[in-house]
Formats: sequence, C-alpha cells, structure tokens
Amino acid sequence: MSAAVLLSQLKGLLDKTEHLNGKFSKVYPTGDQWDTLSNLSSRLSEAAKTVQEEIRVLLESRSDRAWKESEEHRSKAQSCRGDLFAKGRLKQPAVFRRNIVTIFKGPKTSTFDSEDIKFKNESTLKRCELIRGLSPDGVISWAMAFAPTLWAGGSISADIFTCLLDDIEPELVQTWPQVIRDTLHKLMEDEESLKKSPEYQEFLQALDDQSRKPVKNRKRRRTEDEIEQVKSATEDALSPSNESREMKYMYTNAPASNISNLPEPFRTAVENSRLWKWERSQELVTTGCLANWWCSSPDEEEVREFGNEIIAYTMNK
Repeated sequence: MSAAVLLSQLKGLLDKTEHLNGKFSKVYPTGDQWDTLSNLSSRLSEAAKTVQEEIRVLLESRSDRAWKESEEHRSKAQSCRGDLFAKGRLKQPAVFRRNIVTIFKGPKTSTFDSEDIKFKNESTLKRCELIRGLSPDGVISWAMAFAPTLWAGGSISADIFTCLLDDIEPELVQTWPQVIRDTLHKLMEDEESLKKSPEYQEFLQALDDQSRKPVKNRKRRRTEDEIEQVKSATEDALSPSNESREMKYMYTNAPASNISNLPEPFRTAVENSRLWKWERSQELVTTGCLANWWCSSPDEEEVREFGNEIIAYTMNK
C-alpha cells in the first residue's frame, strides 16, 4: 500500500467521523444501544491513539529506517565502482548511458501523459536536479549504480533517495578508466540535448580538471560503534587506531592519495573503514590504513609478506 492510498483512507475515516458531530443529539437510543455507542466510542478513541503513536514512532525513526532499507542499494553502488576499477569496463553500459541522458535532460514527456505521470515526471525532474548537484565523481557513481526505474519519481521513497544521495560521493577524487570519458563524450555527440546543455559542458570540464578537490561528502555514520561514540565528545576525538590491537606498525602514515592506487577489493575496504572515515573527518593528508605490521600470530610471516606485496604495488604505481 502506498503512502498516498493510506493518506486517502485516513482522511476518509476522519471526514466520516467529523460528519457524525451533532447527529447524536437528534437520536434516542435504547439502553442497549447506549452501551454499544459507549463501547464503539471507546474503541474509536483507542484506535486513534494507536494510529497517532505509530505515526510518532515512525516519524522519529524515519531516517534510521530509510538508512537500513537502503543498505542493499548502497552496497551495490560500492560493488559497481569496485567492479569498474577491477575490470576497466562498465557492467551495465546501457544503464549508465540512459542515466546520464535522464539526469541532464530529464524524463520523456508527452501531451498525452496522465496527471499521475505528470506528477511523477515533476518529481523525477527535481531528483535530476539534486543528482546534478553532486560532484562529477558522484554523478558518475550514481549513473553506473542505479537504473532510472529505481530512482525516478514514484519509485523509491524520498527518504531512501536522500540516503543514497548522501552516500554516493566517493571519499577521494576518482581517476576513472578511459571507458567513462569515452562514453560521456560519445553521448554528447549522439544526444542533441546534451550538446546544448550548459550543465553537461560544465560537468565534463569539471571531470577533466586534474586539480579538483574531493567534495565534503554527506555520508551518514550509522554503524553501532559510531552511534555509541556520540555519547562522548572526547571519544569522538580519538582515532580508532588508538584502540587495543595486537600489532606493531612498521610502515604507516602513508599519503592518503596512495589509497587510490590500491587494487580492488582493498581500495573499497579501506574507504569503508572507520579509521579512514575518521582521518578524512580530521582532514589528515596521511593515513594509517596502509601499513606493514607484525602481529602475534603463528602465521605472522605470511601476514607480513602480504602487507609487503600491497605496499610494493602501491609505491610502484
């Protein structure tokens, strides 16, 4: 059941109830009918209180609810980006192209569109505008991850759309595989609307700007550990690397930019880690996420050798 249907039903019940006002004084119920009226009015009052309480609880938890319900979509976005860097090609090129055209052109319209379709198109236009407000890396990440049928007006809720929008920005400026730029420029040649779009021209120019900075993203921190940290401002100021761990760093505090050279799935794993997010929130230019270590483990030689391979790969890029 959609929210619109639920609102309509609730409004209908309210209208019918309000129409009863003043009618009770014009009737003369029997003794049994008085008992029934009293019972029904009590049940109506309890039902109204239940609805009111349910709405209050849902209103207070709407952001957490949307965050949990959007988890599958957010994971897919991370996976799509990792897959692109690992294979150098788009998993769903048709979806990417259709998204780019829709984002910068808007949905297709017709004079024969019904009122419902017109309403959905207006909602889609507003969402396109919000997506265009992302950085070039954010727009590209969105276009490769979510089909228009998922995010267009009348599909996912506004709360889930906002969650996806807040989470889609990469932590670092991306060096996209050549297939991305080739596709974007071919689209401009193929789509007249993109040729005439100043925003699309600005988008391409910003993408080609090698000096562009990462956007201060709006990612929400929703893990249980991070929610617990809100209890103490002092705890928020502490790096997760200060927690008790059985290891000794031998190579650490590497430039944060080195992370962009890591192969997948290591790069995505680092960018999703608590330490990486904390370092970015503190605007540090180095990171402790890339390190060589000794740990108290029977397999420490294998662990250390694995770390050496990652470091060597990164330093040679």
